[in-house]
Parts: sequence; C-alpha cells; structure tokens
Amino acid sequence: MTNEMTGRARPGLTILLAGRDDEVLTSFRPILAGLGFTLVQAESLAAAETAFWEHRPGVVVIREDLPGGGGLALGRRLREATGESACCFLVLLLNEETTLTADSSAIGVFDDVLGRPWKPLEIQARLRTWERVVRLQQDLQAGLQRLAAANALILRANERMKKDLYAVAKIQTSLLPATLPAVDQAEFAWVYKPRSELAGDGLNVFRLDEHQVAFYVLDVAGSGTSAALLSVSLSRVLSPFPAQSTLLKELIEAPPGYRLRSPSEVLAELNRSFPIDLETKEFFTILYGIYDLRSGVFRYASAGHPMPIVLDRRGRARTLPGGGYPIGFVDEAEFAGRQTRLHPGDRMFLFSDGLAEAMSPDRVPFGKGAMLEAMRANAECPLKEAVERVLAAAETWCGEAGLHDDVSLLAVEIKTPPRPGRGGQAAGRRRSGRRPSRRAGLLPPARHHWRRRTI
Repeated sequence: MTNEMTGRARPGLTILLAGRDDEVLTSFRPILAGLGFTLVQAESLAAAETAFWEHRPGVVVIREDLPGGGGLALGRRLREATGESACCFLVLLLNEETTLTADSSAIGVFDDVLGRPWKPLEIQARLRTWERVVRLQQDLQAGLQRLAAANALILRANERMKKDLYAVAKIQTSLLPATLPAVDQAEFAWVYKPRSELAGDGLNVFRLDEHQVAFYVLDVAGSGTSAALLSVSLSRVLSPFPAQSTLLKELIEAPPGYRLRSPSEVLAELNRSFPIDLETKEFFTILYGIYDLRSGVFRYASAGHPMPIVLDRRGRARTLPGGGYPIGFVDEAEFAGRQTRLHPGDRMFLFSDGLAEAMSPDRVPFGKGAMLEAMRANAECPLKEAVERVLAAAETWCGEAGLHDDVSLLAVEIKTPPRPGRGGQAAGRRRSGRRPSRRAGLLPPARHHWRRRTI
C-alpha cells in the first residue's frame, strides 16, 4: 500500500498475535502471512505487553483465553495505555463456544471480534479494512503532529513579530517631543492617540534657531507596520539636527552659515524623496510651518492635510487657507507657501483627520463643528488641559467603539512679548476672563480642501 499523502510505498503492517500456539492459531496464521503482513507472536499477557511496546504493531489479535489474565484484560490494559486515538486496531479472537451480547464489556474495548469457524475470504477482507483504518489513524496522527509543529513555528514567529512591533512602537514613541521649546512668546501642547500599538501619525515641535520654532503634523495613509515605519522614517528626516538631516536647513558660506528652507521647499523635497508606492498605495499628508518669535508671523505649507484652526481670545475662529496634493501624488508638484500673523491670546490647533472624522455609533462624524465647539468650551483652560479635553470630547462622541483612526493634535498659544522691568521674565498677559461670544464667527470653508480617496 502507498501513502496517499506522499505517494511513497509504506512498510508492511505488523500484526501481533497474542495467544497459545495451538491448532487455533495454526489455522489462523497462514491466512495473515499470505497477505504480506509481519507477524509477531506472544503466548502470555506479560509477553504480549512487552512485544506490543517493542514492535508497535498496527493490529493486535488477542485470543480470548490468553494465559496470564485473559484476552479481555490485555485489551483493556492496551486501550488504557494508548487511548482512543492510538494508531492500533484491537481484535478479539473468540473460542468456538463463546457468544457475545450487545452489552458485553468487550464491545467497548475491541474494534472488531472474530469467531470460528474461519472463512479465509472474509478474514482477508476484514484485514484490509483493519489496515485502512490503521493507515488513516497513522495519517491523522502524522497530520496532527505536523500541525502541532507548524503551530509551534507560528507561535514563535508571532512572538518575534510582537517583539518587533513593540520595538517599532517604542521607537515611534521616542520620536514624539519629550520636551517642548521654552520660549516667552508662545506655549505648546500636544496629544497623540494611536488607534493601535502602531500608528501612521506623527508630530513634532522644535527650535530651528534662536528666533524660529518649527512644527508639523503628518498622517500616513493606512495603518499597521508599514505606515508606522514610514512615520518613523519621516520623523527622522524632519529632524532639526544637521547631523541627521539637511532637509530643514541649507548650509551656506555667509553668516550664520545656514539658511532655513521655507515650508514649501521642505514639502517639495519630501515629494521628490517619497513618491507614492503603487503596490502598497502608501502616501502621506503633512502640514509644516515655522513661527517667527520676533514678528509673530507663521509661515506654512500643506500637502493635502487638514488646515489649522486659529481661535482668538474672543472665541472667533478662522481656518487657515491652503490645500495641495498629498506627498508623492504628483511629480514635481509645487506647494504654495503662505503666512499669517498670530496675535497674543490666539490659539492655533493643528490636527490629523482622525479627529474630525471620529465616528459616533450611528456613523456620524465628529466634524469641525463639534471640534470647534470643544475648543471654545475649553478656551479658559490651560493649553495642555484644553487639548486633552478636545480629544476626550472626540472619544466620548465615538462611544464604546472608540476612535477608528489615529489622532494627533498640536496646539500653540501666543503670549504677550516680555515687558521691560520684569527681570527678563515673560509677563504673559492673562487670557480675558470673558467667555467666548455666542456671536463668534463660524469656520469659513477651507480652500482647496483635499479629502483622501481610495486608489
């Protein structure tokens, strides 16, 4: 017989005959031997047990009157030792005068029962049936063993993947701003809520030099390892340190030895360096800006990213104009550089689309209206508490399902410049105690607003 799973010939089946070598087995043995089986004989219960563990036969034929305890006793002991799933077929060979009833204990122990007189043709047919059953049991056992080995490999691979994912998540977290620029003219705060351990969002705020502070929020399409790795790569590329990146600064000979690249130049260089991957459909949006601490001017450029919202001390809101293609969508794309002046008391919020697109259980988006309402409702709170409460409002909106996308929120509050006679310390004017006006202006529609589409 061949192995149906491998197509290779199998060794012949071994049959153990347990019983005295008398005229009963003398008439039975030639039938088995003529079918090509290997026969092993043991004449007592103890000898049969030893032979069983030594030869591991596929079929055990046990005489009812086996010396040393009887055939039923051996059958029970072998069944208890090997279990129901063992690749062994137990057959009870009855004496001529024995009859079995339906409730006989032998029925639950043995797989088949044979009684005299022998009919060679019938025995041959039953032997082939026994063999097929044993082979199927062997194949099943081998399959289970292979499955267990495969599962062990999968578990080890999963453990390695978990460690790798943890390492990526740890790197990603380490690239978030651990400390914020300590400047008299502005205060910064941020919250970052990944949907899972790995996120496609990224943000940072850092000083470019003595008078310029840069910040950005980016959002990689999709989720999982590839999005997280791209986010980590971008965080490294957008580093402010010349030893790590020259993207933000261009070295020149004239003092001070460098030139800050404009936001539009930075996005154009990113567009050249990160073309869209047509196989993975992976791309990202970003808003990058530079705030001048001396003039209060904020220069920025957007690549398909949601535009910032500026909320003044009276609760009036405006959305900064902008738009553009996501990074990598169009070769040699140009990104418009824009600027606006921020005034003391202004709060500017930069965010990823996961905030506005947070869904309620009824599939209603949080939207800019609710987002602006949360910003106004917490206008009198300290900046860090305000951004945390805006995020909490979005999470409450989502209900038990939680956020379905990564959320990044970065805020900057403009302070009053230092006053003379205060020892150089900033005398930041307190925000007005008035509540935001109910007549505060609504958000104007963002120009060239780009919405992510399926590619």
